[in-house]
Amino acid sequence: MHTNTAQIAAQIVELPQLPHHGHTGTGAGILSGNLDVIGGVKVTLTVRVGGAVLSVDELMNMKDAYVLKLDATLDTPVEVLLEGNVVARGQLVAVDDNFGVRITELPKAGQA
Repeated sequence: MHTNTAQIAAQIVELPQLPHHGHTGTGAGILSGNLDVIGGVKVTLTVRVGGAVLSVDELMNMKDAYVLKLDATLDTPVEVLLEGNVVARGQLVAVDDNFGVRITELPKAGQA
């Protein structure tokens, strides 16, 4: 079997310098207040119920039917996260055969 070992010659490309304008730019913004252009973008939300701290030994000894106690009580709000950032809080509810979240707290304007 013959292998073609062509060599690739790298070339230096000189790019023209653009004047530095920082973040000010001119003209209308990309969205210009029209959020309809991103309305169909799909995002994934994650709901965080609580957490637990345990040793690696405890983790390794888990078996079927093991119950892991979380640090959240039944009335603690769950957190709704987008890319790891909390965007809302809510209450866990049952929706038919699924879990759901009833939103109880949204960030106020100006909060992130």
